Amino acid sequence: MDLLGLPFLLVLCGLAAALLLAVGWSWSRWPRRLALPARALCLLLVMAMGAVLAGDLLNRSEGFYSGFADLLGTSSLHEPPGSFSVRREEAQLDVLTPGWQASGRRAALNEQGILVLVRFGGRRSGISRTGLVYLPADYFSPLRQARFDVVELFHGTPGGPGNFDGKLHIAHLLDTEIATGRIPPVIAAIPTTYEHQSSECVDAVRGQRNETFLAVDVPADIDARFPVLPGRSFAALGYSTGGFCAVNLALHHPDRYAAAASLSGYFTAGTDPGTSRLYRGSRAALQHNSPLWWVTHRSPSAPPLYLFASAGDHTRPNTLQQEATLAAAVRRHAPRLLINSALLPYGGHTWSTWAAAIPPALDWMAPFLPQALAPPLTLPPAPLALAARDSEPAQAQSQPETQSQPRRRSTRYSPADSTMRVARSFGA
Repeated sequence: MDLLGLPFLLVLCGLAAALLLAVGWSWSRWPRRLALPARALCLLLVMAMGAVLAGDLLNRSEGFYSGFADLLGTSSLHEPPGSFSVRREEAQLDVLTPGWQASGRRAALNEQGILVLVRFGGRRSGISRTGLVYLPADYFSPLRQARFDVVELFHGTPGGPGNFDGKLHIAHLLDTEIATGRIPPVIAAIPTTYEHQSSECVDAVRGQRNETFLAVDVPADIDARFPVLPGRSFAALGYSTGGFCAVNLALHHPDRYAAAASLSGYFTAGTDPGTSRLYRGSRAALQHNSPLWWVTHRSPSAPPLYLFASAGDHTRPNTLQQEATLAAAVRRHAPRLLINSALLPYGGHTWSTWAAAIPPALDWMAPFLPQALAPPLTLPPAPLALAARDSEPAQAQSQPETQSQPRRRSTRYSPADSTMRVARSFGA
């Protein structure tokens, strides 16, 4: 039975009323030799029943336990799926863009990455959907680093992965960030978060397992197909509903995501129209999929969160208020959780606002991602004339660096203040 539901409270009230009637009826009917202990026991039962009722009212208010199994610590209901529960040989990702490798090599000559269309296999969730993957120029370089970090990007509702390309020009943004050394070369995965109706990126009650698809299958499929750094080498970023997805999934899977960023997101589940069907009236499911509840009751210490909102955003719920509420909850209930709030005094729930906000968010998350070791330095062969002169080895060792050496990017990441960078993007 749901401990947070009205039926359970009505049952307790009925039991309390029956207990009071029984105590009142039997109070003067006990035999004389049993009267004192029996009446003491009745008083204890009445006080215990009052304590149970008070505890249930407190539990309904704070949402501590959703059922008896949760109370006894034996329930796995509404708990996030295991982040690494898909074996590498089970994962599958198909690249659907023809000639993508040749296109990537041509783009890499101009230090540009490419977007390719892919299909994620979704072995654990049973969901298979298309999406986009950004591959940086370094991926196609013969002298590339061995492995890459990954940024998983979540679109809003309505919307799809194509919004990151057509509206936000994500390939150009990532090319610029990488070329300037603000972030290391990264792979970006952009999955489709829903079909037909918003999924809020959650495992629905007796429905589609979208959290499992996005936080378990997609990273496993990317890792199986492309060279990805091991461990917590993923970061999550999304706008609008995608911001909710990024924070919620990252809090549920701190062993997978090293950082998360929300741009104009919200932090209470069931906010989008039509999403109440995902939870089928389960208050526990709503709470466990609400970052605000999760921070308040689970006191997480990871991953670090970046929250962006703009004063001109008049959508419901109010993103400024949502951000302030979550930040206050973190300070009170999860003081070890690192959080950064970026507030823009203008701008709205628009593409231009998010396009300006993405680079500072990436800059902020970059230091939390693991860095690949530098590739081994390969010296050019010594000229034959110098190699023949065994009597002068010093000259052979002091030859100048040639142009065949790759140009090295800066690996120092010192992002400027996030709000100021967004403001400059708007020309303030």
